[in-house]
Amino acid sequence: MKKFTLFFFLLQMTFLVMAQSEPAWVDSDQRRAFYPDGTYFTGYSEGQRVGSESVERATKRIKDAARVEAVSTIQVHVKNSTQNQALSQTLRTMEGTFRQSTRQFASHTQTSVDVEIPGLQVDAWTNPSTGMISAFAYVKKASLIRQLEKKITVLLTKIETTLDQIDQLIANGQKLEARTLAEKTLPQFGEVEQLQKLLVAVDDLADEETLQLELTRSLQHRLTGVIASLQHGLAICLTCTADCFGTPYTALQGEVKGQLSALGCSFVADPSQADYVITVQAKAREYNRADFGGNVAYFAYVDADISLTKTATGQRIYDDFLSIKGGHTHNYSQAARTAYKDLAKEIDKLIKQYIQ
Repeated sequence: MKKFTLFFFLLQMTFLVMAQSEPAWVDSDQRRAFYPDGTYFTGYSEGQRVGSESVERATKRIKDAARVEAVSTIQVHVKNSTQNQALSQTLRTMEGTFRQSTRQFASHTQTSVDVEIPGLQVDAWTNPSTGMISAFAYVKKASLIRQLEKKITVLLTKIETTLDQIDQLIANGQKLEARTLAEKTLPQFGEVEQLQKLLVAVDDLADEETLQLELTRSLQHRLTGVIASLQHGLAICLTCTADCFGTPYTALQGEVKGQLSALGCSFVADPSQADYVITVQAKAREYNRADFGGNVAYFAYVDADISLTKTATGQRIYDDFLSIKGGHTHNYSQAARTAYKDLAKEIDKLIKQYIQ
């Protein structure tokens, strides 16, 4: 029993010594020997706790500094890289063409991203006698290349799947949803571009097949085609018939169009070319006249039959009656015009509930 206890104690002490022993990467000469520049990208940082800073926070701060140094080393390598000039130029051309073709559609959308370095590891060690914290960030060049190739594949697959979803939404007449999804897809192309540029810089053997440039071009072409078709969002055919005590109130159609234009839609005359067909038939009627101490107010109602049809499915998704009251101090006609203006706003709210 005593022998077993002694053995267990010695084993614990061995583990403790091993845990406290200085990693090889702390020494600059050994670091260069075990992680040569031609094989690894590295970053190193060291420091101590500041004031009342906790060990955990100090360690995180120093590890972040090592990570930044490693990333900076890779970025400098990318910037100074002279290899694969033909591919680099191809990537710049593809990026320029793509951004030019999508500028109008996505002027508010971020299409460039900072790409994290895949496979980058960060280790830390605290010297038990001095309290000095050391951190070492490193990634093997071959591992980085594999990770970059994998990420490019994953992103392009994700984009292709999303474009299939966009096509299905358009086929179902859901152009607003398709437009939103297309906008969200743009930054993913920016990330693919950055990954491809990074791969060109770190891999001497990178070619068009490795970078999957053909697939990238194909997906970019699909997206720009979708963008062109969605620049004006929905196509709406609006027919308004409005009567104001025997006089056509032609302003209703323009007021409704003005309200709906916030959707980024276009208006067409042919119902077969529209995503949605809106029909409004409205008529004014006198309600009452009120006298308030010599001040007269006239009140009128505008009654409207409203229908909304989704062309893709032929479904009439709304068909109902709406009545709006308006008042004015001049006459019933002016009261009806007030009601018509409010009717345009109500139609706008109603339609947006069903097509957004």
